[in-house]
Amino acid sequence: MIDINEVKQLLQSPDSKNLICRNVEFRPQNLALFIAALSNMTEGYGYIVIGVSKNTDNYSINGISNGFILDEPIKRALSLLAEQPIIEFGTLSIEGKNIYAIKVINITNEIFFKPPQNTESLTDLFIRDLYLACIKLQARKLYVSTTEDERNDFITDLLETNGYRIKDQTRRGSSASGKSSGEIDIFVENDRMPFTIIEALNLDSLNTNYLDVHLDKIYSYDTTGNAFNVCLSYVKVKDFGSFWDRYCNYVKTREYPVMLVSSDTNADKDYSYSDIRFMTTTHNRSGKNTRLYHMCVKIQES
Repeated sequence: MIDINEVKQLLQSPDSKNLICRNVEFRPQNLALFIAALSNMTEGYGYIVIGVSKNTDNYSINGISNGFILDEPIKRALSLLAEQPIIEFGTLSIEGKNIYAIKVINITNEIFFKPPQNTESLTDLFIRDLYLACIKLQARKLYVSTTEDERNDFITDLLETNGYRIKDQTRRGSSASGKSSGEIDIFVENDRMPFTIIEALNLDSLNTNYLDVHLDKIYSYDTTGNAFNVCLSYVKVKDFGSFWDRYCNYVKTREYPVMLVSSDTNADKDYSYSDIRFMTTTHNRSGKNTRLYHMCVKIQES
């Protein structure tokens, strides 16, 4: 049973890691992402609250109509997940306004999305699983002040839990100097074939020289021409929004080892978190279009 006093208490703490608030949300994919993100919170449970919006330092209770029903979207959201979490849901009345609360109980197994059906690609599924792994990284205080390798290990462990075959620090391709094989941060295989490369880095500012080195590494390591690769940045800055705007403006205009065809800064439009963002650049490689995902994850200040 959902405890209204517990929900009220959480709404008084804008920094709560186990609380997700949305003014309105009907999309099963987003509900599934929120449920999966909360399923392993160290607090033991988490809440998704509909009819409430988050401000800078507080929450605003906007309310929902009396006829607001989420039973079917929640059912469809759960059908997207590989394992079924324990949830409770229903309407509450706070400050004379109706809201809808979904309580997600902590479980021991990591929850990821089911393998894609005909309407969804392996790339989309992988990006969603990587995004979810980044959400869980953000929630672990242990990784606020740590090395890139330790953060990569956490991401790798979660992806392996979901069945991906990972080879970290694999020697492949050429190094930045071109003299010897370089070390790939995370190399992913699918059916024993190269699938994608994740090149990761820590950033505390938009250091374009440092970023350039890592972006170029991807193309020297990718010897087969993967359909997509990922540049994953762990970002520790005060103004993440401003950083993201400058990052996008830079990577969509820089020169790449492979010809830039186009960019999409709205690639994450179906992902509503503000502190994990991604965009894509599309490149022509040997007559085929390949995609590079630029994912930036805000790491909270210690």
